Amino acid sequence: MSTFLSKTEVAELTGRKQRQKQVEQLLSMHITFTLDAFGWPKVLRKTIETELGAGDSCQIKRGGAKLSDDELYTG
Repeated sequence: MSTFLSKTEVAELTGRKQRQKQVEQLLSMHITFTLDAFGWPKVLRKTIETELGAGDSCQIKRGGAKLSDDELYTG
């Protein structure tokens, strides 16, 4: 699995299809994310695992992507 949620997963999480609406919804949900070069929100899979309590019971491959504080949006 990818380090980030797919566009489909972000749409499912937010209940929104348009990128600006997804951004607004993620902000209102206080979910940390960054934007890609095209303005689409990118949510780390680990963030959702932590927020929703998946914890160690969920075996997912993780990449080594690290984002600086100024690259992240936190509602």
